[in-house]
Amino acid sequence: MDFGLFTTWNAVYEGDMVPWDPDYKGGKLLESDAYKQNFLEIDHIEDAGWDFVWFGGGHFSTQGSMDPQSLMLSSVIANHTKNIRIGTSIHRPTLRLPGETVSERALPHERYAFDNLQPEDPFQVAEQVAIVDQISEGRFIYGAGARTRGSEERREYFFEYLELLKQLWNEDSFSGFEGKHFNYPAFYESYMSIPKPVQKPMPMLLPVDSQESFVPMGEQGYRIAIGAGSSPHNLRGSTVLRQDVQDYRKAWMKAGHDGEPSTVVRVPTLVAATQDKADRRVENLMDLARIYYAGRVGIGSTDAGSAGPEATQEVNLFGTPEEVVEKIHMFREAFTTDEIMFECNWTSSVPREVVMDTLKCLSEDVIPHFK
Repeated sequence: MDFGLFTTWNAVYEGDMVPWDPDYKGGKLLESDAYKQNFLEIDHIEDAGWDFVWFGGGHFSTQGSMDPQSLMLSSVIANHTKNIRIGTSIHRPTLRLPGETVSERALPHERYAFDNLQPEDPFQVAEQVAIVDQISEGRFIYGAGARTRGSEERREYFFEYLELLKQLWNEDSFSGFEGKHFNYPAFYESYMSIPKPVQKPMPMLLPVDSQESFVPMGEQGYRIAIGAGSSPHNLRGSTVLRQDVQDYRKAWMKAGHDGEPSTVVRVPTLVAATQDKADRRVENLMDLARIYYAGRVGIGSTDAGSAGPEATQEVNLFGTPEEVVEKIHMFREAFTTDEIMFECNWTSSVPREVVMDTLKCLSEDVIPHFK
């Protein structure tokens, strides 16, 4: 199996507390420290021989995530590392249909971005992805999402955007593109479409966060990532999520795509050497997670959704190394996966020393069981 770290490049505050901690007394956001400390995590997993690092991305944040420019950060990580694969989970291109209004499920910062930021140019995105893949010597995986939930037209728009990227990566001289949403003439004969990615085809991984997206992703032949325990999709239960994965696999095979359909599972993770230490840390995390979710728009004021201990028992990697090894075997069978993303700072509520201790336990006492 392959294993990687999922991180939202978490902020660091004075006192190493998050603002939603009841004991938080105020403190400055330490931006420079945040980048330095997050690179300690990257250094650990690179030295320990992990397979990849994934990080989110998005403009503006109430929790102080430090990764608004995921492609730029990818290039920095590529230059900082030698072996680990690097993926965006996700790059959020600003896509807007004519006359479209923002989704009612959007959080305030997402509404602001939708209303005020300009749509991204797919030509520039294609160039940026190719540069990262060149700098990393073929270690980059492009993950993107566009909040297509509940909108067939927006999903069609997103797929067309991805097809345009693939054409730009594959043609020596761009031959033009005629679609429903994107239309570009061919380049002049003497102009080349450069740079190109090292990898051919350029690998993509598309996070799936809504039930209606599984079958279309399979039909289009895209690898997917699912959030088991850390996604709004999972609020309907892991049994339904398993069926969705099976529907995705059936759609892939029915469409006749080459190779096997691939699912990467992202899981909230907290590992400690002893049962007592694990129980105490998980209890503290759950308390903070409930407060975190209660403060988000669209989430109930008292119910943390998937943050409840009963709901998370099946879908999180919390516990001792022995317990986590057993749960990974379960995930491997249930979701037909050979890749796990460890989300070691779920809800950005885990103290830095606990994150580092989890990484150490995973490297020494969990991952070797699967290599």
